[in-house]
Amino acid sequence: MALTIVIIDRNIIDSRYANNPEDGKGFYTYGFGSLYARQLKKHQPEINVECWKADPRIKSLQAEKIQDVFYRIFPSIEFKKIGQYSASMIRFLKAWKKQNPETVYFLNSFNHLLFYSLAPHLKKVPLVVQNHGESTAKYKVATKKGIKKLSWIIRMPIEKRCFKSIDLLFILDERLHKWLPQNAKQPVIIQSTVGVDDSVVISLDKKVSKSILGLDQSKKHLLYIGRLNYTKRPDILIDIYNELKLERSDVDLILAGHETSDPLVQRAKDSGALMFGPIMHTEIYLYLSAADIYLLPDYTDNHTFGGIGLLPVEAIMCNTPVVGGSLRNFPKNDRHFVGIYASKQDDIKDAIKSILDGKMKFGETRQYAIRHYSWENVCARVVKHFYHLASCYR
Repeated sequence: MALTIVIIDRNIIDSRYANNPEDGKGFYTYGFGSLYARQLKKHQPEINVECWKADPRIKSLQAEKIQDVFYRIFPSIEFKKIGQYSASMIRFLKAWKKQNPETVYFLNSFNHLLFYSLAPHLKKVPLVVQNHGESTAKYKVATKKGIKKLSWIIRMPIEKRCFKSIDLLFILDERLHKWLPQNAKQPVIIQSTVGVDDSVVISLDKKVSKSILGLDQSKKHLLYIGRLNYTKRPDILIDIYNELKLERSDVDLILAGHETSDPLVQRAKDSGALMFGPIMHTEIYLYLSAADIYLLPDYTDNHTFGGIGLLPVEAIMCNTPVVGGSLRNFPKNDRHFVGIYASKQDDIKDAIKSILDGKMKFGETRQYAIRHYSWENVCARVVKHFYHLASCYR
């Protein structure tokens, strides 16, 4: 009997996402769980792959097979602070377990009501959970105050009980290890459980890319892509850019992917940075190829365990070195080939200057991104764990 992987996720309700019931296939295929399911099936075709999602906007189960992945979307109730609950998914799961013993269940988060409600029903079957940067209740209790702290104290025993069901936990940052519930099984620390499609993220010559974007060929370009809020600390980059401009005239800061309502927009405009606003994901490779350095300073306390981030990996795939705190999560043996780890403002500035001045040189970084983060290599590594878990439950 072939192994089956059931990836369990939720449809995030956001007007920016094409995952509404009226969006056709996008209703099924939008989101990380759906992407993971398709890539797993593509690179490991011998495995049966299903993707189950919860969605509060529908009244009955909807299903469709797309690219050899069977999608099932279950009606749910959304509680804004803690996530979605789906009674119909639980009922379906109970029947599925009896009829499909060779199944590994893969949940996309442990900080969500779907996990809390499903984990008690997954005690005697292989359960894998992926950390996507969320922190545990134990960490929240240690870092929050007042009512927010109390809400996490209440959640701690629930999380502790649910963690007993997890057989394998993928975490993006090894620092999370000490914040896991004490009864948690030993996690596997894998930095590459999320992949990048190297057939889509291509690397162009920097002069060509700069010409297409209309950038000054005589200047070096620093790049940050993302919202101009405090989550990934672009405020640090703006301050560094203001300092660099006083010392040299050969550098520009490019800011892309933000919204006009973001809190740091005016601060960015005042700095004189080149601001591109929202850009298509299919065009990101142009910006990443044109840049001389990609910057992601660090995460705030609310997003401490976010891993390296996909955009830094895509930058490396475009042969652009990365400077920032998230680089701590790139595999250590190859980290020095792809950029400089720095999280404090002065250290980031020094790293930028050392690259701009040619004191630190990086060659073809793309090979290291492919080695650790291409979907083909990610799926090959992860599926070995799935097969091992399935064998343990026979």
